[in-house]
Amino acid sequence: MHDQIKLKSGEKKKGVDVALDAIDSLLKDADQKRMTPDQMVIILDALAGADDSSLVTRFPAVLAICAQKGIELTSQALFSRYRQSSPKRQNLEKLLLVSASLFKKQNSEAPKNLEKINESFKTKYRDLFSGEILQLSNGIQVSIKDMHNTLIRYTSDYKGAKAVTSETGRPWSRQLYIYLDKLFSPKQKDLVFKKLNGKSFTKTEREYYSRVVRKKLEAIANKEVREIAETLAG
Repeated sequence: MHDQIKLKSGEKKKGVDVALDAIDSLLKDADQKRMTPDQMVIILDALAGADDSSLVTRFPAVLAICAQKGIELTSQALFSRYRQSSPKRQNLEKLLLVSASLFKKQNSEAPKNLEKINESFKTKYRDLFSGEILQLSNGIQVSIKDMHNTLIRYTSDYKGAKAVTSETGRPWSRQLYIYLDKLFSPKQKDLVFKKLNGKSFTKTEREYYSRVVRKKLEAIANKEVREIAETLAG
């Protein structure tokens, strides 16, 4: 029996890891994927019913994709399968309300009619924001701060990727911004972006770029370094 419990626990963790990879892949490559309103509703519905808080924290970020792609959500699409008293519906309602609050707090674009959707149940959850933890109907507790941090991380990556456009007008993927974030400090990234966009440097920036950033880029571009990286990362 003990072995069976361990096995089930391991299978559950593997399932969560797979789901996290799928959601994170969606968040990273949303620009390159075509999404329909029905697909987004299915994803939001799955997150609202997830039994792992790390999955649920991605809910506002997925809503941010809807906003960026102009995907309009409706109450009919979100709630038509559930009764008013359905625990799953209550989860969706709570997550939509918290997400709307986080969009306002961050001054980020929310899906067009999110406020309209929330109007019908806003008074139902007056005490929803009295604490730091969101209690869902399936027993899962989600940190509102973690939801906010996930939204911040996604939207900042998205804004950074949109800003990284060279003089020739070539668009770059959000993944480039994520990789640069691992290799360069914020100040260094700013200089990389300025150089890509053909913007002029101040004297101090030019000296710092030449002394530090250029040398890093030369190291990254080195053929042997790339061969080692491809071998070890493969």
